[in-house]
Amino acid sequence: MIDPNSIDAYRSTVGLRDGQRMLVFDTIRQARHPSSADVARLTGLPRTSVCGRLRKLEQDGFIYKAGTKIDPFTKKTVNYYMVTE
Repeated sequence: MIDPNSIDAYRSTVGLRDGQRMLVFDTIRQARHPSSADVARLTGLPRTSVCGRLRKLEQDGFIYKAGTKIDPFTKKTVNYYMVTE
């Protein structure tokens, strides 16, 4: 049985219609403590698109806000995300 919050469960529910959400998820999984701005920079997606996908991934239990850090570009405190294991 597949854990409902596992990566395999997520991949099985995401169709080709939402490849951007999968791209955001994979970026969070591979990057070290990415913020929404980091994900936008790494993927090339608009930050507004990234924020919506992060919110949905968080609501579905696949990622969570793991803490805060200082963004190296803006010098502001931002939330960073991690994949739920």
